[in-house]
Amino acid sequence: MQSFKELLDGLNERFSDCDDFVIRPISGDGFCGGVCFIKNICDRSYVAERLVAPTVRYCSGDFRGEFERLLQSSAFSVCTGVGEAADAILGGNALVALETDALYMACVAADSFSYRGIDEPTSDVTVKGPRAGFNESGEESLASLRRIIKNPCLKARSFTVGSLTRTKVFLVYFEGRASEKVVADIAAALEGAEAECVVDSGNIEQLLCPKGSVFPTLGSSEKVDKVASKILAGRVAVICDGSPFVLTAPYVFAESIQSSEDYLKPAWYATFMRFLRFFALLASAFLPAAFTAAAYHGDFPIPRVLAESFERMERDIKLPFIAEMLLMLTAFEIVREVGVRMPRTVGDAVGLVASLLVGDATVEAGLAGTASLIIVAFSETTGFIVPAMSTSLTLFRYLYIFAAYFAGLYGILFAFGLTVMLLITKKSFGAGYMTPLVPFSARGMQDFLLANPRKTLGRREKLE
Repeated sequence: MQSFKELLDGLNERFSDCDDFVIRPISGDGFCGGVCFIKNICDRSYVAERLVAPTVRYCSGDFRGEFERLLQSSAFSVCTGVGEAADAILGGNALVALETDALYMACVAADSFSYRGIDEPTSDVTVKGPRAGFNESGEESLASLRRIIKNPCLKARSFTVGSLTRTKVFLVYFEGRASEKVVADIAAALEGAEAECVVDSGNIEQLLCPKGSVFPTLGSSEKVDKVASKILAGRVAVICDGSPFVLTAPYVFAESIQSSEDYLKPAWYATFMRFLRFFALLASAFLPAAFTAAAYHGDFPIPRVLAESFERMERDIKLPFIAEMLLMLTAFEIVREVGVRMPRTVGDAVGLVASLLVGDATVEAGLAGTASLIIVAFSETTGFIVPAMSTSLTLFRYLYIFAAYFAGLYGILFAFGLTVMLLITKKSFGAGYMTPLVPFSARGMQDFLLANPRKTLGRREKLE
């Protein structure tokens, strides 16, 4: 770049039809230049007081790029080309360009983006413990982690992902505890990501996860304390600017039945709750399939009293039992989706009304019996206790029902065996998905179904 005029021509070409792009010209004895920024991204008071005013007052014809004595800013970086300058401006920086014997440019952070404050996350609610959650600012999310982990070993590397959105992504890990291979693999994946648009951490998850993955390969949380604990345990966090959900890797099955509240309560109670979550996970997956096997095959062992009651409730139903189960499961999934997608002011009411209509109307019409309604309702409800596996449970519920219909108990056992094989062979960034069961680790079992916060809180996990 040779002159200030050529710089302006290049920026005007890139920001044509952008009415919020501002060029504030500056001229004086022996120099000319200006400050370029975007309105409502940069703080105009800061630009006027810290950049324009000192430049007008102190700059002269003998200026040779000594921005450190000219600008009243905490930091700046030297800029050399139009493309680099345009990227910096879009990122919330103000460009200070001055021409004397040559053109000198500096990018100064002057952004004033508006973000939500630190609120309690709605997706990961706890009764006891810290309430702070991440927000949509990647830098503020990183600062929230540093408020908990006050250690220089907490490293943060930044990447720009998305050829169109140019989204900033932070790779955060604790040096000496995180696996160097995992850090290198994720860094290489972010650097080589061929994505045009990245607007949420979910897009990053799709880039990092292997294709066709049925079970989650990365953890996701809005809670600052939960992510900080995972980093201290040796995991790597990925923060995406624009998303309050922070990803963690590696992710193993044991995490799905763990809660950050487990480490704040007595060990016996936390252990009981983990067994309860594990039972709820199994019930959510297998309960509809178990009753389907009982309805079509006599080899499924259920108590005789329960079988007789089940037969009475299904006696006058017009549809086959498997059709009932599939109808009710699909209806509940639709109702749940409606409640999530509708505006919050009406979503809860619509979901409640739809649930009553689905339950009462289908029973009255003879399309589904009370038994199938209770089974599906219990199965769907227990699935919410393990939110990380909710999407996987939806798929496997249907698969187990079909296996039970065609082969009864043996079909369920065969499908379950395939699921176990899939879980055992699955890897999450080099870590066994069923760690600490496979490979077995007696030390790791202290934080699986059992909970022993005194020994496990803050302990580096062996995931390699």
